Amino acid sequence: MKTYTRTGDSGQTSLYGGCRVDKDSQRVTAYGSVDELNSHIGWLRAHGLPD
Repeated sequence: MKTYTRTGDSGQTSLYGGCRVDKDSQRVTAYGSVDELNSHIGWLRAHGLPD
């Protein structure tokens, strides 16, 4: 199923609060890094640390 937002892809994305930034901006990269770190922490909590 395809999703259409009707905003097109001009190489930008919307952030919380409505501002638009380039998809390769440092903020978008930082959000992705924090999200990846959070998923690793969640995995560690679910599976425990090795002895």
